[in-house]
Amino acid sequence: MTRLSVVDIEREINMKNTSMTLSALVAAMAFSGVVSAYEEGDIVVRVGVTTVVPQDSSDPIAFNGNEATLGGAELSVDNSTQLGLTVEYMLSNKWGVELLAATPFEHDADAKALSGLQVGDVKQLPPTLSAIYHFDTAENLQPYIGIGLNYTIFFDEEVTDEAQAAFIGINSGLTGADLELEDSIGLSVQIGTDYHINDNVSLNASVRWIDIETEAEITFDSGDKISADVSID
Repeated sequence: MTRLSVVDIEREINMKNTSMTLSALVAAMAFSGVVSAYEEGDIVVRVGVTTVVPQDSSDPIAFNGNEATLGGAELSVDNSTQLGLTVEYMLSNKWGVELLAATPFEHDADAKALSGLQVGDVKQLPPTLSAIYHFDTAENLQPYIGIGLNYTIFFDEEVTDEAQAAFIGINSGLTGADLELEDSIGLSVQIGTDYHINDNVSLNASVRWIDIETEAEITFDSGDKISADVSID
């Protein structure tokens, strides 16, 4: 069975026996039974809006290894909202394996102590594989928890023109700035809940924490480097 989150729902009911008694009809109308939970072999597809909210911190930005050169400035990373997708395969009626994907998230990286200078732009993808446990509540609302492993891929890193001009102001030899962020592997934990509208359609809400640790490094034509270890989480 494949479960899709959609808006428009069509249902066709074929009645083989048209001689239903009045009492049976009333009983059927009054019945508000619980929609069945997931079963072994189900494929659960969730599509929706996903927002990344970094709880960031970083070491002071270092110039050629010296953190004092730029006055102890640190990097911060802004929020990003994109289309999120998860696909879960149910191993049983309670346990599933889930893969998280999304369209690329785009972030600005700013230097906190340098008047909020926007240092660079970066895109990232956070594929995450998780084991999910669904609680059997015997209700339409079915919460779950999960734990997994994340691999965050950074790409399309660019130094802004504003930052390039600032670097040249510090040292005229700092030209040809090239930004690179290391990919990250870390733990992911989540909680969420599905509200089953019927056997094929559910509404979902979830929150996930991912441990993302990376090193941001800007390399200049001269061989000089600006770097900082960043915890995005």
